[in-house]
Amino acid sequence: MSTVASVPDIVGCRVRRLADADKPALSAAFERDREYFDAINGRDIPLVEICSHVPPGRDLKDKHTFVLECDGQVAGMIDMVQDYPEPGVWYLGFLYVVEGFRGGLGRHALRGLYAWAKAQGGHAIRLGVVEPNHKARHLYATEGFEFEAMREVDLALNRMRRTLVLSRRL
Repeated sequence: MSTVASVPDIVGCRVRRLADADKPALSAAFERDREYFDAINGRDIPLVEICSHVPPGRDLKDKHTFVLECDGQVAGMIDMVQDYPEPGVWYLGFLYVVEGFRGGLGRHALRGLYAWAKAQGGHAIRLGVVEPNHKARHLYATEGFEFEAMREVDLALNRMRRTLVLSRRL
């Protein structure tokens, strides 16, 4: 595990590490977007859950959470875990673009992440996208992500929707 000091370079916005001062604006964006979270994920996803969850065998030192800022406003959030599920693979756990900033920022974010993760020694990005999120699935397909597996609904894990596991080489 290496120490990662830089942030991704994403066209059209400023990127910084998530700070406590960002949390109220992100929480408010999540609250305004409840219909999206319910329709796509089947439940609200609290910011505290995103900020504190790490997969098995990883800890918070492996987690990299960024805020995207456009025109002085919080425009999105990225959460990645390095070296999961294996060394050199960066797991994109959460990519969120605030309503009003959608329509290209997600693609710019992905493209910035490719270069950034590769510069950190990554050779692939892996992610899960819920089956009903057709816009995200289309984005990932057009960015070269390939299907790896399907995860079924698992209420014990708060997985309310079937999830496609996708990956892309860097």
